[in-house]
Parts: sequence; structure tokens; C-alpha cells
Amino acid sequence: MFRNRILTRILWRHGAISKIDYARPSAIRLCTNSINMREQGTVALKESYIKKFMNAVGWMDQDRTRLKLTGYFLYECVPVKVAYNEWFEILELPDTFASWFIITELHVWLLLVRYMAEDVTSLSGQKNKYVKGDGHFVRNCIIEALWADVANRIKLLEGANPAIARKQVTELSEQFQAALVGYDEGLSDDKILAAAIWRRFYSLSEDTKAENIVKIVHFTRHQLSELDKISSENLRWKPEVNWLNIMKH
Repeated sequence: MFRNRILTRILWRHGAISKIDYARPSAIRLCTNSINMREQGTVALKESYIKKFMNAVGWMDQDRTRLKLTGYFLYECVPVKVAYNEWFEILELPDTFASWFIITELHVWLLLVRYMAEDVTSLSGQKNKYVKGDGHFVRNCIIEALWADVANRIKLLEGANPAIARKQVTELSEQFQAALVGYDEGLSDDKILAAAIWRRFYSLSEDTKAENIVKIVHFTRHQLSELDKISSENLRWKPEVNWLNIMKH
């Protein structure tokens, strides 16, 4: 992860990618400007410069750079494409930052599940084994983009205090980790998933309407099914996620 940040800073400094403000997700874009290098007279010297650059960040190819951007683009499709107002209205959730985060969190988890599945290998005569690979790397990039967005959004809240903001991000991080565990446990059992959703979305309130939880469970199952249809190749280089409408579940 430290190397990722070094790479991002170097690329920003040289104009290879535009700085991303996830408080304005639509602003994300690739920059087509080439890295500005001083004219050094020979091709050999320029190649040496590039090799030094790649060695500094620990890679000799561009695969990880592209995967990092894939993770950021994937995260962007959540705040840009999810119909939050419909979720607020249909599921009777308050239109607050907390509700926005919980909805975003669920969609991010759905992406994480799909990408982590890419690293599950089946060996002859053995059970399925998980090996950290590109899926794990993209997963970390998606989460990194989430917290960049959260930090920017909290700063934009009216009267935000930096010290309080840091505390809120820490609390959200702890809640996020707990939510992921709860959702993971519910992958194979609707009852466990429903309990996790009830706890996360409605704080186990006895006034919660059962049909609202059922809608979220159905959405989750159907969305996972849709994500499974994305081929590994498209998932790696050309991910295009269409979120289902909560109104239909």
C-alpha cells in the first residue's frame, strides 16, 4: 500500500494522471498528457530514466498502475450510479451522511466479494484455496478510494471540525470492518445476511419493517449474480458495473 501511494504521488507530479477529488466523483478522468521528461540527447538515457522510475516504485511493468486505476474507477461507479434518493425513500432511511455511507458500504462490499473471488483457485484433490493476487490488490484500491472520498465529504460538512472529523473517520472504519464481517457471514445464508442488514441499516430497531430488509437481501443476491456474469478479463481491464434498482426488489 505504501508503494501505491509513492506511485500515485509520482504520477500526479509528472501529470500522468489527474488528481482525483472524490467529493466530486464525476471529476475523475485519465490524463492523456505524456510524462514530461527532459530531452537528454539519446534514447539510452531516456530508457535509463524510465527504468529508474519503475524501480523506485517497485514495478517493471504498468499492470499494477492500471489495476490501481481500475479500483478507483470501480469505486467511482458507486457514488455516481447508485440512486441514493430512492434508497432513502423506499427503505425509509434519513437523508444523512451516515445513511449515504451505509448504502455506499454495501455496494463497495459487493465489488469486494466479486474481486476477491478472482483469487480463489481450485487445486486437484484439494479444497479451494485463496491466494492473494490481482483481486486482492484491486480490493485494496477500492477501499483506498472509499476513504479518500469519505475524508473529502466530511471536510465539506457544515462546521466540520478537523479533530472531530478524524474521530468520525476512525469510528466509520471500525464500523466498516464489522459490517464486512457480518455481510461475509451472510453470503451463504439469507437469515444471517438479513440480520447483518438489520443491524447495520436499522441498528436492530424493533420498528423496522421486515419488507425493507427483504428488499435489501433480494437486491444483494441479485446484484451478486449480475456481478458474477462479468468475465475475468473485463473485470480486470474493462469493468462496467450496472447497479440494480432497489425499487424492483
